[in-house]
Amino acid sequence: MNESYYFLTNSLTEDETRIITSIVNHIEKRKDRASITQIANENFVSTSFIIKMCKRLGFNGYSELFYSLSQKVSERLKEQCTYELSTLIDDYSEGVVQQLCSYLHTFRDRKLFVVGEGFADLVADYFVQRLGVSGFMVFNRVHFYDYMLFREGNRKLVQSNVEPSLIFAISQSGETTSVTDDVVRAKQNGFKVVSFTKRVDSALAGLSDLVFIVDGARQTLISGVPNPFFGKVILAFEEILGIYFQD
Repeated sequence: MNESYYFLTNSLTEDETRIITSIVNHIEKRKDRASITQIANENFVSTSFIIKMCKRLGFNGYSELFYSLSQKVSERLKEQCTYELSTLIDDYSEGVVQQLCSYLHTFRDRKLFVVGEGFADLVADYFVQRLGVSGFMVFNRVHFYDYMLFREGNRKLVQSNVEPSLIFAISQSGETTSVTDDVVRAKQNGFKVVSFTKRVDSALAGLSDLVFIVDGARQTLISGVPNPFFGKVILAFEEILGIYFQD
């Protein structure tokens, strides 16, 4: 952390700068809230020294300082994520990202699905693993998707087997039949569709509730080298998750 990031350098002594840096490091690493005693011990000062510092900086106490620094760190991280996303997603819109975050909050406890084919299936695997370690229940194999979404009842009727939630669809061309077919079936059963594609005029984009255009182009060649699309999708997804967990 730059020593002058949150306070003017000449307003802090060397000990105070070290204390502020220590608090911010705890916040950035998302550890449990560091107590005033812990911060004092880490920096070889007394708790009364920290309290006096807080008063001198205009805070009522340590808790108020900690909260203020937490807010500033959150704002800075969000600004960083926004900048990164604007370089990864064409025509980046904060509103679209916030809507996706809202979907993730809404469907937090439901089964989510991800579909892709070929290289996009590898990206879908990444989505599943990443969301899985973040506490979501996510599936991505098409045959398993069919099993989960549809089952044959006693009266030989096709019935929904899961509550409507969210499906992520990844297709560079936006025209992959297996992907668009799954998206159509999901929409028929009340799912929200979030897609990552290269073409804004594609069938997949037209079917989506939210679409992220990555490395946009009207024509796509899967064999083109270098092909940044799939890597950029993963990076964009990471940045979006960063924003989700900051909210």
